[in-house]
Amino acid sequence: MKTILVINDNSLKAHHAITFALAIAQKIQANILIAHTVGLSKQIQVKVGASHGAINITEGVRPPGFKNELGGQADFNPEVEELDISAMDECQVAELINKKQIWMMVKGAADISHPFVSDRNLNAHSVLGKVLCPLLMVPESWPVKAIERMVYIADLRYCHTQIVRYLADLARPWQADVSIANLTAKGLPDMAEEYALSLFEGAVCNRINYEQLFINNIREK
Repeated sequence: MKTILVINDNSLKAHHAITFALAIAQKIQANILIAHTVGLSKQIQVKVGASHGAINITEGVRPPGFKNELGGQADFNPEVEELDISAMDECQVAELINKKQIWMMVKGAADISHPFVSDRNLNAHSVLGKVLCPLLMVPESWPVKAIERMVYIADLRYCHTQIVRYLADLARPWQADVSIANLTAKGLPDMAEEYALSLFEGAVCNRINYEQLFINNIREK
């Protein structure tokens, strides 16, 4: 079972990220681990609807709206676990993520100029360099909605198929488009359209079983 870890510093952007992570978890059938970067106070039980019953959340933390934000009833109700990581440094958090084989980290973002630094002094970028899963940054203003398209920017000659496969696994429940933006690496010549398409089909499509996979050969720098 996949697990999505959400970094919660008890801010509004973190609450929004929890809601977004829940929508993803319901769709891909993953569980949720809420990692609190502030010390937990006493636990209180909160009623979140007939389909979920009651869950324990930290007092003072707004319930993230445990419902299907994309409309209709959810076919899958994820298990939600909470963990206090307020006393951990970045290395300890990374060790925890690797030990639990976290599939995705999610973090709320308010200021795009400094998206990785938490208000509670957890540097998510430092953690990201020590783990084997990606970090999804969720802007506070981003609406919770179905994923429609994703883009992987890479020179096709250095394209990592494991990244494309990951994106395809994420996109598949929504039947979302996944595009590879073929951006030529510095110092290399641009690819002709015919060669780029041939390389895309042979090196990527044949290894990734996903019909909604496309290429965009970008010639501009």
